[in-house]
Amino acid sequence: MLAGCGAQGEAYQPRKTPATQALVYVYRPYGLLSSQTNPMITCGHDSIELETSGFYEVVADGGPVTCVAATDSTGELKFDAHAGEQYFIKEDVDTSGHVRFKLMDADVGRDQIKECNRQGIKQ
Repeated sequence: MLAGCGAQGEAYQPRKTPATQALVYVYRPYGLLSSQTNPMITCGHDSIELETSGFYEVVADGGPVTCVAATDSTGELKFDAHAGEQYFIKEDVDTSGHVRFKLMDADVGRDQIKECNRQGIKQ
């Protein structure tokens, strides 16, 4: 159930995917039964504590990409990224702090991420 944004930052705006790299969006939608903790996650080479209703962009080279939480490796997700494509990874954190990642259909992911705000902008 999506019900708004908790994370501070810019609203999601689609951007062009680099032709020689993949663009991976990791997002954590708001959920009434979601944990209030923000576990450290790593996706590709980037790490972030993703807040509820937040998202983060990872630019990855083609090939295998792994997303995992520092506190819970049982929810690890591995997939092959292809240059010029976009991927949407949904992060769920249940009330006990267990983290699960799910590779979403791109249309579903684009719709769900609209309720989230960008985190961790690199300067």
